[in-house]
Amino acid sequence: MVGALDVTKLPKVASVADILERELKPTIKEWLRRVNLVPELTCIPLSDADRTAHLPKLYQDLISRLRLARDAESPISVTAAVHGQVRGLQGYSASMLIHESRLLQVSTFNTLNLHHSELDPNRVLSDVVVIADEVDAQLMEAVSSLAQSTGQN
Repeated sequence: MVGALDVTKLPKVASVADILERELKPTIKEWLRRVNLVPELTCIPLSDADRTAHLPKLYQDLISRLRLARDAESPISVTAAVHGQVRGLQGYSASMLIHESRLLQVSTFNTLNLHHSELDPNRVLSDVVVIADEVDAQLMEAVSSLAQSTGQN
């Protein structure tokens, strides 16, 4: 049949959640690389494992949120609250948590940019909005928890 579309030759479209799940380790590695360039964050001596321990679960919360129905309410991240408490014990300030969170978004968006050709262009922007909202919600929970654990609330 002349002019028939061969679907086997079309590029496979992946969801943002699928890309983030698949690229979790490289994304965390990129986050750590960026964090290690910030003296305000590295002034607290932590091993790479201690510095990144919270990230797999925070990303899992983010990936779950991306897979929820668009109008579904997202659950509060218990992981983010624990992260805030742990960082408080490690000597972090709220501004340090904010800096880490900003780098989380930058690293996440960098991963999506690296794999943009695999993504559905009709969904990317709405997924970016979900990512920004979820990371901000996680940050709010972490800062609130840090403030409570350090008696600043």
